[in-house]
This record gives sequence, structure tokens and C-alpha cells, in this order.
Amino acid sequence: MERNWYAVLGLTATASDIEIKRAFRKLAHIYHPDKNSNPIYFEQFKQIKKAYEILGNPIDKKLYDKSLQLAGDHALKQPPLNNLKDLIQYFHFFERELQQTDFRFINYDRIQWKLNYPFAIPQLNEQIQMGSSVDQQILLNKILYCVSFLPFNLITPYIDLLKEGFHTPIQLAEINHFSLKKRQAFLWETLKVPIVAIISLLLCLGIYLLAQ
Repeated sequence: MERNWYAVLGLTATASDIEIKRAFRKLAHIYHPDKNSNPIYFEQFKQIKKAYEILGNPIDKKLYDKSLQLAGDHALKQPPLNNLKDLIQYFHFFERELQQTDFRFINYDRIQWKLNYPFAIPQLNEQIQMGSSVDQQILLNKILYCVSFLPFNLITPYIDLLKEGFHTPIQLAEINHFSLKKRQAFLWETLKVPIVAIISLLLCLGIYLLAQ
């Protein structure tokens, strides 16, 4: 199923041409590469631009709307993430999906795509801050769980974005602790083979010296 381009712009299928243009300009101002160097924002800008190319063109928009109708309006049943409860539900289902994933066949591109969608919401930080501390903690735990499936070299942009949305000392400490653990695991995987080789060499050298 093709992406819900209305949801990418934070709109519903009833949006007018003026609302579509206004939403695009607002999002483009936030996510344009000249405004923000975060690579996640760059990917989202491409999605925003594509959404406007489709919905901003009367002919393409008509064809797209027709394709949604032929598909049973399935994509339109996926509403924009309007509040913290919607975000928690989104990451709840994402979390369940990852729990059923075979570790031998993890699709990092799909995980990033699923993470990028909510992080593209311009009001994401405001939605987080408007929620209760309990809901914030639930959301943070679910996001960190989902991010944990990515290798260390891919998590930095998400760590930076999480620090923009979660502000309490406890939340920041949890984010930093998560990042540190991922970094330590990455370093161990990188150094494990040479360390084992050096230890083996030293053992062989020790055995040789004892045998003399």
C-alpha cells in the first residue's frame, strides 16, 4: 500500500488545496536541509516534497484519491498522530512487530522508516510535553526499545531528537545510559576479534616459554 500522503502533511483526505499548500510550506520550513542538518529530517523532507508533488497537482491528486477508494480507503484509516496517546499506540504496535521479528532477518531500512514517520511530526515535542510524566515514560521506553534494534552507527540522530522531546533529568539520564550501552556493545563487537586473537597469541607464547 502506498503511503498516506495526507498523513505525511498532517492532513486528512478532506483537506482543501489551500490547506495542502499551507501544510507543505510549514513543514518545508522546518525540515528543509538548509534549516536542520539532522539526516532524519532530510529524509522526511523528501517525503514531504513528494507528498506535495502528488497532492498539490490536481491531476495527480485525483488519481491518488481514486487509488485510495479502489483500495478500500485502507490508507485513510491510518490517522495522523495527533497526541501522546496516538504516539504510544503507534509505538506499541511497532514494539509488538519487533518482538516477533526473526533476528536473522532484521530490516534496518524498515525500522528507520517506521521511526522516521512519528519523528516527522512538527508538533512532536509539544505533544510529548503536554502528556503526563507516566505517559512520557511509557512512550520513552517504547521508543528506546524500538531504536535498540538498530546498530550503534544508526541511532545517533534518534538520540539527538529524543533529547529535544524529553527534558527531565531522569529521562535524559535514561537516554544517555541507553546510548552508552549501545556504544559499549558496539566497541566490544569491534574489538572482540582482535582481543581474542591477542589473548590466544599470548597464551601460545606462554605455553611455548614454559615448555623451554
